[in-house]
Amino acid sequence: MNRDPTDRHDYGILVGWSHATFTDKIDLKLQTVQSSRQLKSEDLDTQHIVMTASQALLLANYLFQITGQAPVKKPGILTRLLGG
Repeated sequence: MNRDPTDRHDYGILVGWSHATFTDKIDLKLQTVQSSRQLKSEDLDTQHIVMTASQALLLANYLFQITGQAPVKKPGILTRLLGG
């Protein structure tokens, strides 16, 4: 796909992600494809986004909000002790 070098917008379909932490930052690795043809060839585009823990928390809260979901809460210690 020919891209205009002055075009700063890049669209893709998210197909995978992972993260790594180092010092006080988080490296969020996003894997995307721009077409189903690219997905079949397993030629993934990879983007690393480095952010602070605060930025990651804001992003997570934003994603929960726009999807209408709530964070998964761990059961309390009493629930775990009682086998619930």
